[in-house]
Amino acid sequence: MNNEKFGPSTDALYSDDLFAGISKDPVWARAANTRRAYESDWVAFTRWCGRQNEVALPAAASTVAAYIADRGELVNETGEYIYAATTLARWVSAINARHRRADLALPGASSLVSDILAGLRGRAGESRKRMAPLLLPDLKSALAHIDLQSFPRATIGYRDSAILVLGFVGAFRRSELAAKRIGDITLHAKEGLQIRLHTADADSERRGLVKRLPFGADPLTCPPCALLRWVRILDAAQNSAGGLTKGLLAELGTTVHICGGPTAELERLASTAWLFRPVRRGGHIGTDAISGHVVNDVVKRRLAAVGLDPRRFGSHSLRSGFITQAMLDGASSAEIQQQTGHRDPANVERYRRRQVLQSGNAVTRLQL
Repeated sequence: MNNEKFGPSTDALYSDDLFAGISKDPVWARAANTRRAYESDWVAFTRWCGRQNEVALPAAASTVAAYIADRGELVNETGEYIYAATTLARWVSAINARHRRADLALPGASSLVSDILAGLRGRAGESRKRMAPLLLPDLKSALAHIDLQSFPRATIGYRDSAILVLGFVGAFRRSELAAKRIGDITLHAKEGLQIRLHTADADSERRGLVKRLPFGADPLTCPPCALLRWVRILDAAQNSAGGLTKGLLAELGTTVHICGGPTAELERLASTAWLFRPVRRGGHIGTDAISGHVVNDVVKRRLAAVGLDPRRFGSHSLRSGFITQAMLDGASSAEIQQQTGHRDPANVERYRRRQVLQSGNAVTRLQL
């Protein structure tokens, strides 16, 4: 393996004596299996940092917080969290131990990391029942209901619209959406959007899975249009002398396509800048990335606005909605896998079995 992609300090991070002399940390003196677990945890962290172009040693508190939040958002196909809060806390301890070994400040001791861990521990009380899939008619209804004219509500409206459209068409997990940077996006004149995932579970060689989001017939649900509207707002807020104006918001709209013209705005934004960012009171757009919890909140809030029960839906409804809708429209499991990134077709077939139970049962043929 060529370790250069993990940063200039990778060789030192992977050395055999990585944790030699770690006995100054009392946790490390407890058991050999703890040391082995910490070694594995540290290697996983450095690899993640390499893919995200972040520095592992010394790591910033914001880097550790982003790492824990990213991993903490991963769910399996039944909607359950993959990593327990106790596992995530151990990862922070391993990162702190490596920094203590190097006589560096402990990034995991930051209140930022503590707050993330506290939030992840709070998941224990959350329902783990399977979220309902968001199908296309309900997606269109939610999109049509979003205020895209009134300043400053339209600012967050365009962001949320892009999250919903890209999340659905791209079958993204919420952590994947939250981690997108401008440089991950390419717009082709014929193929539409290409969005690279550097941490896709199916990407065992870590070369990056590319998802293709084609042009849509309806401007409301056209992925390139939804993205470019939000990008134009980001560009205006950052690069326009007048900043974000009511005129620009009114000019965008969702009744006509804007994906056929030049995309200078996409080029002006820094490739390392986050795509989806917090929108604060007054329409002020932050520079940090949103968390996966924000994606979950967007789905629940926008569906509640059109009368759907938010308890039945969550961020996974975008991914499961794409799969279910694709199946209803006749797509094969292999075709669906190309977009979702599933390695095992059996994971896709689970959705088909649920669809058969719901729509293929003989009782639906009765004249009731």
